[in-house]
Amino acid sequence: MTTVLPQASSKELPPPTVGRVTKLAAPTIAEQFIVAFIGVTDTWLAGHIPGDSKTVAAAAAAVGTMMYIQWFAGLMTSFIGTGAIAIVSRSIGARRIRVANRVAGTAVATAFLVGLFVAVSLFTFAGPFVRVVGLEGLAADFGKQYLQIMCVTLCFQSAAQIGMACLRGAGDTLRPMLIMALVSVVNLVASSVLTFGLFGLPAFGIRGNAAGTLLAFFTGGMITIYLLVSGRAGLKLRLNHLRVVPHVVARIGKIGIPSWLEGMLLWGGQFLIVVLVINAIGDKTVTMAAHGAVLRIESFSFLPGFGFGMAASALVGQYLGAKRPDQAMRAAHVANRLGLITMTVMALPMVFLPSLMIWLMVWSPEVISVGFWPMILAGLAQPGFAFAIVYGSALRGAGDTVSPMIATISGMILRIIIVLPAAYWLKAHNLSHYALTAVWIAIFIDLNYRAVFNTITFHRGKWQHKRV
Repeated sequence: MTTVLPQASSKELPPPTVGRVTKLAAPTIAEQFIVAFIGVTDTWLAGHIPGDSKTVAAAAAAVGTMMYIQWFAGLMTSFIGTGAIAIVSRSIGARRIRVANRVAGTAVATAFLVGLFVAVSLFTFAGPFVRVVGLEGLAADFGKQYLQIMCVTLCFQSAAQIGMACLRGAGDTLRPMLIMALVSVVNLVASSVLTFGLFGLPAFGIRGNAAGTLLAFFTGGMITIYLLVSGRAGLKLRLNHLRVVPHVVARIGKIGIPSWLEGMLLWGGQFLIVVLVINAIGDKTVTMAAHGAVLRIESFSFLPGFGFGMAASALVGQYLGAKRPDQAMRAAHVANRLGLITMTVMALPMVFLPSLMIWLMVWSPEVISVGFWPMILAGLAQPGFAFAIVYGSALRGAGDTVSPMIATISGMILRIIIVLPAAYWLKAHNLSHYALTAVWIAIFIDLNYRAVFNTITFHRGKWQHKRV
């Protein structure tokens, strides 16, 4: 299931058939499901820790809210991955293996240093971060405990994520999947044992949850670095490759910074909406627990889209490197059709069994009640989201990261314009119970708007002439 291009003329690249796109995307999709399972494991453990309903809701709210902090930490190195995968994939398509290795080495080294800086910052200011996101009381205590342990492994996790992105750009999607499968198993076992105190060990509760995840990602990071250095995964990095080369970083940043800005604006908009809406309503703990549960379940639906988007990104870059823009266009269309079908099917339980989906995550009647309509809206948004993901990824693979950024910025502005007045109107009319529903109505509109924007931009074809 590893799609590594043969050492031959670039004109011999095979066409982007459904089978080839699926073969390239399948390991990535499996890996994304594994990653989602890691998050679901943490949320499930938090939602089932020993205690009363308030304790369970507080733990679930803490872990759910920390998703935004972890998302922020990942975004700090995302520009490196975006730029590296575009350059590596095009270098592989043009048979410039040395360039691919040099770019991958610089990307990994830079990601490690950025991750280290973010980890130290989050550990030092964990308390203020928790207060800013609106957690209070027991939920705030849980959040700080969880964050201070989780941030320790960020430097290794960042390097691993960028290393795996480079492998995908080279066409190797199998090994990253296997690494994340191991991470998932270690996380499930270690977090369960440390949270509940199995096999005679003491129960550490929320701290055990975070410690198990830390151990899992540390393991994955070490294996990724080993594969890159040993040369067993397509790319072979020497020690002199693992250094920060300014002009290579600048080249990576030229492609990745617009995507990074897009991600930061998306994060900032979502963070702003959640914080303001939570502060405008009464029970912050229940609302954040419901929001976190919906996000975790939704992630299983859109992950196939990201897998096919990753395939589109890699293939578009490779075909452009091989001077075949027609095949690049075809690859994106095939990937989009596959993403649309899978995401629509995955969304069906969210639309027709919303209460059951939330109950699987958090055993709290209050949380289920608040999350009912948001879960349905999340499911209905998935078909449009497929277009936004796949065509946006195809544009990035071609080196056009500005257009998806514009779509995200304008969509986020639209989201804010809709949700903030609605939330405060609901509060004024004693309908705060539906504030989270207002948030998801805005998300639904935003995702479909971005679908239209990215689809039109891709079909115009200007990306075919983009230089990287």
